Parts: sequence; structure tokens; C-alpha cells
Amino acid sequence: MGIREYRGQNLCDRRWPDGKRFKRAYPNRKQAENMLTRIEASILDGSWKEFRERLQLRNLNKITLREFSETYMQEYCRPRNKRKTCRRKQTSLNSLNAFMGSTDMPSISPALLHNYVQRRKAKGLSDANVNHDIVTLKHLLGHAVEKGLLSSNPISNFKRLRGEQKERPRFSDQQIDNVISAVRADCRALFVFIRETGCRREEALSLTWAQVHADSRMLVFAQDTKSRKYRYVPLTDAALEAIHTLPRLRECPYVFYNPKTKDRWEHCRRPWETARRKAGVPNLMVKDLRRHFAIKLAEQGTDMKDIQQVLGHASVATTEKHYAHFSPTHSARKVLRMLQGGKSGELTRNSPSKHRSDSEVTGL
Repeated sequence: MGIREYRGQNLCDRRWPDGKRFKRAYPNRKQAENMLTRIEASILDGSWKEFRERLQLRNLNKITLREFSETYMQEYCRPRNKRKTCRRKQTSLNSLNAFMGSTDMPSISPALLHNYVQRRKAKGLSDANVNHDIVTLKHLLGHAVEKGLLSSNPISNFKRLRGEQKERPRFSDQQIDNVISAVRADCRALFVFIRETGCRREEALSLTWAQVHADSRMLVFAQDTKSRKYRYVPLTDAALEAIHTLPRLRECPYVFYNPKTKDRWEHCRRPWETARRKAGVPNLMVKDLRRHFAIKLAEQGTDMKDIQQVLGHASVATTEKHYAHFSPTHSARKVLRMLQGGKSGELTRNSPSKHRSDSEVTGL
């Protein structure tokens, strides 16, 4: 660390207090020493973050994707994204940096990304994994635009791969009941609750008593949702019964807890996997309970917007993509109900049409 010669140039090499490394070559030793002095002075007076930011803005053409990816993870992902999302983005950035990490930010182009996609596909990666990388890079460059490092996102119109979508099998009520009945008693209520509310596994595991409003039969999800938005979920009789199955502990704020540790379950996977093998339904996953919940609502004529709100999807398009096709007559019934009785009209099988046909009018 410090000033050293490298390939005929003088290299200023210094680590910032957060561990990130500043390394830049200068044509003569005096310039390198001046930069080192300025860096050390900013560290002493506590202004090193602002100084580092100015250096990045001033030397835009020298910022590589690898360097900015660290800034992106530190400034955007970790404060805003969940831990699982951060890990997924870091995996994508590792793959991107292995191929184009030394590329200057302004030099990233659709052509370069096309080459990256071809190489990843040649290694046998699925379209879904490649799409994760594309989305991560798009968002990273969008963050660079927000910071003023780029004037526009060069790959904003880059299309994702259209991989084959494999539909999960649909399980019957009886199959689901058999698996839940086979779950051991101390954690069975957790899976009953997921089936009755359509919430995600992590949302159920992190559920606290403060979120339960038994008087209004309502559940409030606020912080531990995937979208981090407030969501209200109605509680059925079975859901309320599941909530009150285990005795409430003063020292534990969680509704569903491990009786041995007196704390929340970490993931509670093994009891479910054992139960589905016993019940003879080895392919049934916990997330299939959420799908079953939404499909039943769609088939009963529930509006997709309402299903979206209960499930916590960011867009109704996501809800329609995954659940509407299970009820192909849903849209037709909705239009017919509007034509026959307006928004509040009820459709009955034997209700006469308000408009007579041409043959009735003419008597033919």
C-alpha cells in the first residue's frame, strides 16, 4: 500500500476505512503522492466518503463494472433489499464481473450483453438464471443513471429470454389435507395457517402477535413481505384456530414457534418433507398451498385485483399470469355479469335476458 511503480507508472494504492481499495496509476510520482495525501486528509477529517464520490464522478470513464457493483451492493441493495435478494444479486454480479468486470461503465452495450448471454447459454445455464443476470445488470445501470454516472441506461430495451415455463401440477383438496394431517402436531398449525391465508412461508414464520387483529378478523403484513408493502389478509375460522393452537409465550413474540427453543422456526422444512412422503404426495411444496389458495379464489369469481392485494403482488399482471389461466371462464362470466346486471347485478341461470332477440320482435 502507498506509492509504488507498476509497468512504468506510479501507482497510488490505498484502502478506504470501509475496506474498499483505491488503486490508480499516474504518469509521475508527484501526482500519485498528491492523491495519496488528499485521500489520507479526507480520512482524517471524516469526509472520505464524499471525496471518494467526487473521484468516481470525475473519473467516470475509468469506473469499471466491478468497481461500481460494489457501490451498488453497498448503497442500494443492502439498505433496500432482503438478505435473500442481496445474495441472488451478488451471484449474478459475480458472473457478470467474471465476463465484463474490467469493462468501463460507459462501454457496456447491448452487443456486449448479447455475447455474455451466448456464453452463459453455451455453458448450459437455464433461461431463468440468465434472465436474473440481465435484470440485475439493468437495475445496476439504472442506479448509475440516478447517480449521474450515466446519461441513460444502454440496455433498458434489452429483452429477456423467453424460456419454457413449466407449470406446477395442481393438487386436490384431499391431497393437501392428507399431507397437513401427516405433519407432526407441534408445527401442523403453521401449514394450516399458510393454506388458509395464502401467505408465504417466511411471512408465516415471522408472524408476531402484534400483526393479528382477531376482533376484526384481519392480519397485517408490513415489514416481512416480499414487496415490503402493507397488506391486509382476512382470517377464516380455520386460520384463527391455527393461530391459537399453541399457547402464547410472554418471552416469544412469534405466533408459531419451536416448542423446544421457545423461538421462531428457522425454516421448518423437515417436518413438511417427512409428511408429504408419508402421505404419498412427494412433489407437494409449501408454496403450492399459496397457489391453491389463489386458484380457489379465482375459480369462485374473485376479482383479480382483490386476489393481488391479498397475495401482495406488485402488479395484477403477476396474479393473472400465475392464477387466471386456471379459471378460463372467469373473464367471460365477469363480462356477462356486467352486460346483464351492471357491476352489482347477479347472474342466475334462469334469469331472462333484458333484450329480446330479433326473431321475438318480428314474430318469426
